[in-house]
Amino acid sequence: MGYIFLVLFVCFCIAMYFGIGRNLKMTLRGGLKVNPFLAAIPPVVIFSFFYLNTEKLKIDVYQHDKTLLNSNSRELKTVAGTIKDYYPESKEGHGEEFTVQGILFHYSHFEEGRSGYHQTFLYGGVIRQNLYVKITYYNDGDRNAILKLETE
Repeated sequence: MGYIFLVLFVCFCIAMYFGIGRNLKMTLRGGLKVNPFLAAIPPVVIFSFFYLNTEKLKIDVYQHDKTLLNSNSRELKTVAGTIKDYYPESKEGHGEEFTVQGILFHYSHFEEGRSGYHQTFLYGGVIRQNLYVKITYYNDGDRNAILKLETE
């Protein structure tokens, strides 16, 4: 979808340069006169690539979580119990952490693009002290990533 926008925008700029907008000129700081449509192409192309790569990353992480959760992988572990040692995320965004049966979980609302649950209480999450939960998770290298969270 995003590539279609990019192609249409580039085609529009080329058409404007060779057609209606051919005689339009914009003066830059150094006195150089350029067509405004051509001056707009590099920022739009750069923005589009950054945007598309970010969106692709989100889709890939979500697909990974969904695939792993639906598999019978030995990486997946389950723990059930009451949340202890709960520390909510501060407004500065340092993350939220808690333990269940001695297993530490930590994440931040600002970890989009990473695997697992990351919605903190400050931003509408459900985790709080003494809540009974059942968590399906796996070790993501530096933390336990929550793939499934069930509460009472």
